[in-house]
Amino acid sequence: MMKVTYNHSVVSSNSLLDLVNELYPIGEVKECRFLVNGLNDTYLVKTPREQYVLRIYKAHWRTKADILFEVELLIDLKGKGISVSSPVPTKNNEYLYDLQAPEGLRYMVLFTYAEGEYSEAEDKSEWFGEEVARMHLAMDEFKSEHTRFEIDLNHLLDEPLQNIRPFLSHRPEDFNYLETLSVVLRSRIEELSHDLEWGVCHGDLHGGNVHFHEDTLTQFDFDCCGYGYRSYDVSVYLWNKVMHKEKDAFENKNWTLFINSYQRIKPLYSTELSAIPLFVAIRDIWLMGLHTGNAPIWGAWQNDHYFNEHIKFLRNWCEAQGIVVQNQAISG
Repeated sequence: MMKVTYNHSVVSSNSLLDLVNELYPIGEVKECRFLVNGLNDTYLVKTPREQYVLRIYKAHWRTKADILFEVELLIDLKGKGISVSSPVPTKNNEYLYDLQAPEGLRYMVLFTYAEGEYSEAEDKSEWFGEEVARMHLAMDEFKSEHTRFEIDLNHLLDEPLQNIRPFLSHRPEDFNYLETLSVVLRSRIEELSHDLEWGVCHGDLHGGNVHFHEDTLTQFDFDCCGYGYRSYDVSVYLWNKVMHKEKDAFENKNWTLFINSYQRIKPLYSTELSAIPLFVAIRDIWLMGLHTGNAPIWGAWQNDHYFNEHIKFLRNWCEAQGIVVQNQAISG
């Protein structure tokens, strides 16, 4: 019989229920439900009194050092009064648990539950902007002995392009556009880089990773955190508000409230503000690279319609922002 290999296996919820009961001092677990097959596998864990989120990192996605950095960051932020979904220690006061899966070693971490829900309300955008600024200020003093990948231009542009390339082999003109645009974006960011703040970032502040509940706000899902450009971090919120919109819909009140309230707490230099539109385009290229890079696990649904939508957005956004691709220069 031919031996097969595994890209990804799904751990049984029933077996995890028993395991969580054995490992964590949280009371008797009554339910463990598989929620999401995303960048990692996410489960909802319920006791009679509380809810928790169990994350099982996919094999070969994050190193042990990467995860320990994330865990330490969350503990540090919680200690500084930033409301985040934080890791829960085991009975042995450890945060990572090793799971042997058919595809290789995986790590498991239990997190507190972020009460509430996502909101598009304008007052929530303003509140979120203030809290992101406070989080960035709190992150300035964070130190870890564990290494973590950087959210640099290699991570945001070079690696994604390598993932995208095979999917556009039948559309060389479109891939050439993405390559040329990436050169333009890299060049402009490098010109500004001396005036761009570099520090620990959440990495995925699109607005869906924060829950609002009564008078509380809780941020979660720091899986994409790392050292990077702070202007990139805030640009992700704008990207989420304008992605796939038509050119006449790029002005967004939620974004205006978010960035204005952010700057009341933590002002941005003019160069950082000018970099944000560039990072919006960079974010969309990164996302395409993320999707195509994970096609062996998620499926190769990145078809012509998918690329049509993303490339249309990038062309419209660049035109609206004065990002000139043809001559590899930026105006405005």
